Amino acid sequence: MDFWKASQEEIREVAVRMRERDFEEIECVTWAKGREQLADYIAESYSQHENVYACGTEKDGAIAILSYLPLRPGVWSVGLFATNKFKKIGKFLTKCIIKDIIPSLNNANFHRVEAQSICGYEEVHHWLNFIGLKEECEVKGFGRNGEDFKTFAFVKPKNLDAIWKGNGDLQCV
Repeated sequence: MDFWKASQEEIREVAVRMRERDFEEIECVTWAKGREQLADYIAESYSQHENVYACGTEKDGAIAILSYLPLRPGVWSVGLFATNKFKKIGKFLTKCIIKDIIPSLNNANFHRVEAQSICGYEEVHHWLNFIGLKEECEVKGFGRNGEDFKTFAFVKPKNLDAIWKGNGDLQCV
């Protein structure tokens, strides 16, 4: 298993093959219609950013795409979509986030990390909690067809660094 900077082609390839629920979640917050159009949109927009990574295996290639993108100074958005082979790399990717991404966010002087996820996607909500983001609120009508979403976030107290203590315990020191 490995974790590397994603190419535009890898982003598109994973986007075309993403899990059905990932597709439903992401398509409804864009104007894209269908997998191909959504994959083109994601590949074009994500490839313009520095912090977009692929995770996969030598045999399977890229299985998941992880992004952490600045929204404004100190505020970052984390996103993930994956193919149905995600379980092969899920634990490894989670360790990469803990070992690499959280320290990178500390170095970028973050004070908030957030993610939005469609209501009812409990597998993702559980994972977001596990990595330390806590549910903040439900946003009604966030999707273009009226889909409700949840916002998950970690807010860091001023002048402290975040460290992961295990099982959803992201603490500041």
